[in-house]
Amino acid sequence: MVLIAAFIGVQGVDAQGTIAKPNKPKPSNNSGGGKKPGRGTTPATKKDAMTYVTITGISIGNVTYDGDMITYYGNTLYENEMKYAKPRLTYNCTKAANDVTLYTKIFRPNGTMITNSSSPAGYTTSDDADFSTGNSNSLVLPGWGSDDGGYYEKGIWRWEIWYNGRKLASTAFTVYGGGTTPTPTRTSFDYYGTTRDYTDNAKALSYITTTIKEWGDKGCRTGAITENERGVAFYGKNGYCYTGACPDGMKNAIKEFNNSNYRLSDVTVTDSGWWCVVWNDNGYRGHMPDKMTEAMKKFNNDGEEIWSVSICENGNWSIITNKHWDASHETDKANLKRAYEKFGTIRSCCVTNKGIVVCCDGGVYYKDIPTNVETAIKDQDFHPQIVKFTDSGTYLITDGDKQRSWYM
Repeated sequence: MVLIAAFIGVQGVDAQGTIAKPNKPKPSNNSGGGKKPGRGTTPATKKDAMTYVTITGISIGNVTYDGDMITYYGNTLYENEMKYAKPRLTYNCTKAANDVTLYTKIFRPNGTMITNSSSPAGYTTSDDADFSTGNSNSLVLPGWGSDDGGYYEKGIWRWEIWYNGRKLASTAFTVYGGGTTPTPTRTSFDYYGTTRDYTDNAKALSYITTTIKEWGDKGCRTGAITENERGVAFYGKNGYCYTGACPDGMKNAIKEFNNSNYRLSDVTVTDSGWWCVVWNDNGYRGHMPDKMTEAMKKFNNDGEEIWSVSICENGNWSIITNKHWDASHETDKANLKRAYEKFGTIRSCCVTNKGIVVCCDGGVYYKDIPTNVETAIKDQDFHPQIVKFTDSGTYLITDGDKQRSWYM
């Protein structure tokens, strides 16, 4: 997983780039690729869609992210085994109803309702459902939880189904302590991967490095670099700088999102012409390979938070969201899977023609990166959450907030 710009200076716009600091409030104009992040207020639903439907029961199962059943619906749920709680509705229906928007409220044992940045106002989530004519029918809705486990504490939880402002059904389900699978805990941060020899023939991005130094304690949150003269850096909510060689469309998007006080979430750019800027939770704009555009559109439509985007010179790409990871190349997909299995939740990924770096909650996983990039990753006194690098050995490493290190 709305507001004005106050530019603090323009330094050689044509030859170098533009720098702007986070701006002051003004109303959002909701521009940019994809729809506006999040669902906002509850969307309108069909007023009489559920007239002929009666929900007779809700049972809760436990599944993996891929939908594999761990605990069948209605069976005993254990804290250490829980990943995604998933509801199965039973219902009677005298007239079919399609594309019905149901809303869910999930309450913790302490009585608080679960929400995140993509939740509809007043609810945990919303999902479209189809009801078929007949008695004792069943319908499975999407689940909620984490593939890392540890999301559902022991106690009595409550799951409610709502439609058009009225509660249709609810059930209490108990999560018991214990279980056969230990809850994963991560108390250390580690590194794993392979390196290669390289030739340092990248052009210097002195404008970017000078600007980052001028930002001082504001730090640098993320950015993007190439081996030639394209570079971008973000700080704070939406402060930025970029070099004049960056594509005009990308520069215009960054300025526009800054003017609207959107958060500049991530960015990628290549010398071959690809680029993408992510704003707020999952808004985006860019010139991307077709398959990447399709994936970005799906993640946006599904309300997922887009955490990281990367495109390499040959057009291969990766996307990390709060729920998924995706990549165009099978080797990159395999490396993402290995990184997740080794170090847990993936926060960011950078792919190049030759290598990959994946930053996770528990460590950094990398394959075939320049030897100096590995050294820099390990030498930081913070845990890297974002690593942008080139095959020529230039890099930008940050903790995703303010701490940063660079060679470019």
